[in-house]
Parts: sequence; structure tokens; C-alpha cells
Amino acid sequence: MQIKSAKHHKLSGFSLVEVCVALVICVFFGAAAFATNERLLIALQNQKETTAATMMLQERMEAVRSLMYSGVASNTLSGSTNPPSTMADVVATSTVSEAGLGNLTETITVSGYQLAPAGTSTTHSNVWQRNATYPTGNMTDTIGSFDFPTNYDLVMVDIQITWTSAGGRTRSRELSAICGKGNRGS
Repeated sequence: MQIKSAKHHKLSGFSLVEVCVALVICVFFGAAAFATNERLLIALQNQKETTAATMMLQERMEAVRSLMYSGVASNTLSGSTNPPSTMADVVATSTVSEAGLGNLTETITVSGYQLAPAGTSTTHSNVWQRNATYPTGNMTDTIGSFDFPTNYDLVMVDIQITWTSAGGRTRSRELSAICGKGNRGS
């Protein structure tokens, strides 16, 4: 008969130092993953806002393009906002895409671009601003007497929007177009 001698089995495991090092590595990895996720969410929100701003500018410009020249050059409300018939009506109407933009300020400037053959060479422009204080717009500046339709064959429309992004940063987008007599009407 064989008698087995009692062998001492050595138990193996991790030392306290090894566990602490592994724990520190896991914490650093978790913090890095959290920071990356946070930056990705901010980037996603910024892209969403940029897309909404671009769509808002496109909506506005399509509304301007649908106006007759005399409506683009007009600085008074007609009372008809669906569809709008003057630039003041366009300003008074909010867009579908602007809901995602915080603390929005919209500035629309219509200025003389090319004089008519019988036009005078004075500077003319109309500036509207729409924000939380003036949700239907406010004419902030008119330079020169109102004579766009007779003095200019072309007017330039500048639309600028400024908003505060989710991160608290002020952002802006701008779009310009030139409108002329004969595009849609007079």
C-alpha cells in the first residue's frame, strides 16, 4: 500500500497592491469613457442645433423668394401671414425649425443693391429683429426714405440668426440672397 504524503498546496491569489493597481486602471478607463461619451453628446447636440439653424434659414429664404419684389422691398405689415405678402409678414411668422434653438435672435436686413436707371444713389436699408422680446419682429432701423421699388432694380436680403447652444456658447449662421424686379412679380 502506498501512503500518500500530505502535500502542502500553495494557494495563489492577488495581492492587495495588484488589486489596487487594477482598480485604479478600471477607474481611469471608466472616467475616460464617461468623458468621451459627454463630448460625443455635446457634439451631437451642436450638430442638431446647426441642422435646425440651417433649416430655419432655408425656410426663411424660401418665404422671401415667394414674395413679389414689391413685397420684399416693403417695410409694412399686410396682415396676411399665410402666405406672407411683405417682408414684415415674413418676419412676423415663426419657422417650424427654430424650436430647438435656445435664446434665438433673428435679424433680417433688406438693402439696396443695384440702382434702377432713374434711381438716386443714397443708401437705403430696412432692418428687422425678432427675439424673445419681439416674437413677431420689430423694425429696428430704416435708413433713407422708403423708395426701394422705384430706386433699385435689385435688393439684397441678409438673414442672420444667433442662438445660445446647449453648452452656453453663442453661435450664429447667416444666409444672403439678391432679389430683383421680374423674379416673381413687381
